Amino acid sequence: MGLLDPVNALGEIAVDVLACGRAASGRCPPRTTLRTAGRPPFTAVVDREDDVRFTRTVLAAHHPAAGRVVVHPTVSGGGQLLWHDILHAVADGRPLRAPACAARGTAPAQERSVRAALRAAAVRQLTVLRAHRFGCGVWAELVALHRTTGTDVTVVHHAELSADLAHLLRHCDHRVLTTHAGVRALHPPAQTSGESWVDGRRR
Repeated sequence: MGLLDPVNALGEIAVDVLACGRAASGRCPPRTTLRTAGRPPFTAVVDREDDVRFTRTVLAAHHPAAGRVVVHPTVSGGGQLLWHDILHAVADGRPLRAPACAARGTAPAQERSVRAALRAAAVRQLTVLRAHRFGCGVWAELVALHRTTGTDVTVVHHAELSADLAHLLRHCDHRVLTTHAGVRALHPPAQTSGESWVDGRRR
């Protein structure tokens, strides 16, 4: 079976933990760092056609009070604003209480603030859109976030996976979703009395 061959009608792919052998790059994290034993795997949604339905479905699921947070990131060269964007999404319009995670903060301080915020807000599911704009380093950090916080992390890649990202995924427990039905099953719409992210100011 190829890396992206679906195994069911939802387009979900079951993937074992694989070693890349002699082709493995020195920048790849150790497999023991990326394992998520006893937990759901890190999830990559591969939206090859950049289908707007994928984005709308994911945004409509944003519901921090229910433990589901969606991030539409401020994309920068190295993804240095991502941690701050995650904090803002967790806060959902409330003032941030973690000044160390401002864009000017150090990466370790930003990561610590995000982990603390995810725990405090009891975030069960974190989905990051536009993941095709991030490099392997940011993806590896998100996989590590998935493992170390207890929050299930999903990234939405609006293009075909690059060889480098496919290589990275071979080092960790993961699943790949490729259909809108699969994305919809993973991201039920938020049931709130107010407007959703899709209809509100964050669109």
